[in-house]
Amino acid sequence: MTNLPAPSRQQLRRKAFLAKWSAVDWSKQNTELGAEMGLSRERIRQIRQLVGAPKSPYHGRMRKSAEALQWAKDNLDKLKGLSGAELGRKYGRMPHWRGGLLYQFLKPVLRDGRLIRKNRWGMMNFRLPNRDLERIWRLPNNTAGSYRRRNQRPPPRWSFKRGHPQFSGRGQLKAYHQAVKAEERNSARHFAQALSRRRNADAG
Repeated sequence: MTNLPAPSRQQLRRKAFLAKWSAVDWSKQNTELGAEMGLSRERIRQIRQLVGAPKSPYHGRMRKSAEALQWAKDNLDKLKGLSGAELGRKYGRMPHWRGGLLYQFLKPVLRDGRLIRKNRWGMMNFRLPNRDLERIWRLPNNTAGSYRRRNQRPPPRWSFKRGHPQFSGRGQLKAYHQAVKAEERNSARHFAQALSRRRNADAG
């Protein structure tokens, strides 16, 4: 029986090198991997070539987009369940972001704010101003007003002018605040029930 020669020190180093870098997520950009590994982007590019890893599917993407994706990954729990409109209002994303990679990454966990269930409309108190309904029920801007006009709903009992509430008659301010609080409780109950149903469906 012929004994095989022991691997050289160079071969062992090569084997260890390949084993270390085979576990890397090469779908990430060189910039992202460099930040994680404490290496330069150029060094990661060289290693990618040495191990024969393919280019990242996001190769050539702007650094700003890479940073936005990392932000989304770090804050994913906070972003789940928001609509695209809510994300834009809360975090300052511009309308054109929907065409980018950030939206493609978040789309599976975002709620489509345009698809509002009919039973939710029936639960709303349309005596309240549109801006209150949109805030309380997490609707995109101008949605409540469009629905009100389309379905010939009466105008709100209370209104705003230049950002300030307009009231006629004594006790209207108190009545308005009571209606807002009641609507907030109603909305919170609705979303809690919807979340419970979604969790039960996921568990099943």
